[in-house]
Amino acid sequence: MDDIGRELSLDDLPSPPLFKLVDPEGRDVFQRTGVGGETARVGALFSDRELAGEFSAGAAEHGMENLSGLDPRALSDWGAVGRFALSGADFVLVVSGRGAGLFHAGDVAQKAEEMAGEIPLPLYMFSDETGEAPLITVEVEDGEVLVAALFSSPENASDFRERAAHLNLPDSLGTIEDTDGLRRHALIAREAGATYAVVDPASGLTEAIPVEELIL
Repeated sequence: MDDIGRELSLDDLPSPPLFKLVDPEGRDVFQRTGVGGETARVGALFSDRELAGEFSAGAAEHGMENLSGLDPRALSDWGAVGRFALSGADFVLVVSGRGAGLFHAGDVAQKAEEMAGEIPLPLYMFSDETGEAPLITVEVEDGEVLVAALFSSPENASDFRERAAHLNLPDSLGTIEDTDGLRRHALIAREAGATYAVVDPASGLTEAIPVEELIL
């Protein structure tokens, strides 16, 4: 952790899942330290679980004793990131493989709110040996609809596959790198019968996006 790379800006915040540090009871932990000549409460977020564990193991050496020996806990989406930013910290330290940045907690919460309303890229999708992405059948009041499932990270896709083992989803993932790729995928999904796309599906069609909106 001696060399954490360049300084990040708010626009460099890594996409969820992000990882915070919690005590054995699962409570958020903050470090009281000097920031700009005043004492402040600082929370920390990390781009991956291993980085969070590495930071916590050496936190005492960097004057952040409160964050030493803690367990990483995943924040799966931008809503969870925003709630963490507003849970009691004055500042949030964000550490990724590309660098680190210290931000006002309110700025992180606002950025998370903005990002929650956008479609994150790249996106990931289950893909079989032919390169096709299977659709998922979702029950609705008047029958069933076909949904294209998209994921903001490989970890989120893996978690969903484990929870939905009965769907026998492929082990491999395809990647959508840009908006043109997303439009092409939406066109193919529509031709296959999909009505909606859902990013990081969790509860039916709560945050479903009509595929037509992705094609325009």
